[in-house]
Amino acid sequence: MLPSVSPPAEDEEVRISREFRREAKKHFKFVTHPEVERYIDRLGRRILSVSGPQPFDYRFFVVEDSQLNAFAVPGGSIYFYSGLLERAQSTSEIAGVLGHEIIHIKGRHMARSSGPDAISVLSLLGMVLLARSGGAGAQAAGTVGQAISATRQIAYNRQLELEADTLGARYMALAGFDPKGAMAFLKTLDEERALNPINIPAYLMTHPVTHERIANMQLVIRSLDNTGVNVEEPDPLKKIQIILRMERRDGDAVLAEYEKLAAQRPDSAEMLYLLAFARQLKGQLAQAQQSYEQARELSPNNPALLRDLGRLYTQLGNTERAEAALQRSLELQPKESLTYLYLGELHEKRNDFRSAVGAYLNAYNLSPLWDKPPQRLGVAYGKLDRLGDAYYYLGRSLLLQDEDEKAFAAFEKAAKIAGSNSPRGQLIREELESLRARRK
Repeated sequence: MLPSVSPPAEDEEVRISREFRREAKKHFKFVTHPEVERYIDRLGRRILSVSGPQPFDYRFFVVEDSQLNAFAVPGGSIYFYSGLLERAQSTSEIAGVLGHEIIHIKGRHMARSSGPDAISVLSLLGMVLLARSGGAGAQAAGTVGQAISATRQIAYNRQLELEADTLGARYMALAGFDPKGAMAFLKTLDEERALNPINIPAYLMTHPVTHERIANMQLVIRSLDNTGVNVEEPDPLKKIQIILRMERRDGDAVLAEYEKLAAQRPDSAEMLYLLAFARQLKGQLAQAQQSYEQARELSPNNPALLRDLGRLYTQLGNTERAEAALQRSLELQPKESLTYLYLGELHEKRNDFRSAVGAYLNAYNLSPLWDKPPQRLGVAYGKLDRLGDAYYYLGRSLLLQDEDEKAFAAFEKAAKIAGSNSPRGQLIREELESLRARRK
């Protein structure tokens, strides 16, 4: 029997999550490319949309680290390491890990594992750093002892891992992902452990893979209806892997790889698209345009391809073609905030800041927990000399980055300009009151 433990109050879990995010920023380097941020958030939101009411907002982050690892923090923060994204073979594998971690948070598994002894934010952070650096990072944080204790406490037990596997697979299937991806990732972990029994993946420290888990997952998958699986072509994970490899200065190898693949499959829209994307990231814009346009001939209704082509045209200064491509992408995929972000960048390049504000507002409304749209809104409003709105949205962006003091200062400036009786002023006052309450 699992211990019957009263979980922390919801507000306490939200506080733990926020404080962990603040501390994590001091020790981790995050991948902030908008395509990567939207990828992991988009997958998480799809699974959340079918998993019932949520007591708090979920946030998804990618840590720049080669380890095969992911972890969840009470209160809705989920972290993926870039090494896991690079090692995975498909988006369905990533969705499997996301579904599993969401269940750990939704089911308050950390509280149920650790018993009545609360785990501190610093010991949680120390646990992650210990797994990441072999002790050096945790020692720098002064938490080695706490970290070892915390790792032992929250290593999810057999029943909780089976629960997360079962419900995570069901939710990912409901969201249109192939649940076989969850099984594939379990097998990858098992292979990693067998090949390298000394330096096992950090993920296995808190998520032990057993034959029972694999057998259970096989039973779960057989019980599911897979007719609703929605597979994107090309798999968007391939673009994410190109970005991650480029960011660690592996660009020449990436280009050589996709040039070879495109040469072998000259009629493949997927290979031409991925080659174009790699060329664009490498700064080979003319070659990228040629490959994109060849891919578009073969696949004219791919919204992601059109979005990337639109951004390329923006970079090249061909604003009419850029707008046509981005608008067509939005016709095909009207709820993608990344496309609106790129459309806003196009309008800014044209010095059409009113239209830029409209595009950024659409991006912000579609992804209200993403810090980039309000940051761009702050800049665009500033160029329109609407300083009250500029400071307000800069404050919102800073708040989403857990920079409370900077956000407070921005809101105070916005309040002075907006006036206390205006609708915007009342909204700002509520933000300030919320931030004051956190200080207590």
